[in-house]
Amino acid sequence: MVRSIMMRVSENPILLLCVFALLPNAEHTFAQSETSGPLDLFPKYQVRSTFTGRPSPPILSSHDAHEFRTRIREGVAKGVVFAGHYEVAVWGCGSGCLSFAVIDAFTGRVTFFPATVSQNREVGERLTYKRNSEAIHIIGSLNEEDSADRWYVWDGNSFNLISKRPAILVDDNGHPLKP
Repeated sequence: MVRSIMMRVSENPILLLCVFALLPNAEHTFAQSETSGPLDLFPKYQVRSTFTGRPSPPILSSHDAHEFRTRIREGVAKGVVFAGHYEVAVWGCGSGCLSFAVIDAFTGRVTFFPATVSQNREVGERLTYKRNSEAIHIIGSLNEEDSADRWYVWDGNSFNLISKRPAILVDDNGHPLKP
């Protein structure tokens, strides 16, 4: 019965979008391949503890950190939101484009993600992370090339790619495009 309901819903793009909008964490569910099912790596990479206390101020000594100091400070003001003890600063870099950095609450060290993330026709949230997980989910094109649905794990120094799948794309009317 559930399968027949899902088949009817999947045939109507408007109804499909409404269903996923109502589901918790819909960006994770809808952004996955239709044949392989949703992929959620947040639980697999949970942290053991989270930061408490007063975070260190961000170190703005690099050229990039100094250039984006306002956005970094705004990100730090939101508190620890990623991988147990990291703050995240996100800013736009054009239409449909974002850049981000993680800031260590213990040391203040700023680490930039090594590419911009943009979306044109991809479905799903471009950037998703959780306070209790070292996993980070990115859907879109990196440096405006190679559209994909990617999962990375943050090891404290760099973002390590652990999964890459084709992103679900839609046409101008919101209908899924077949690869």
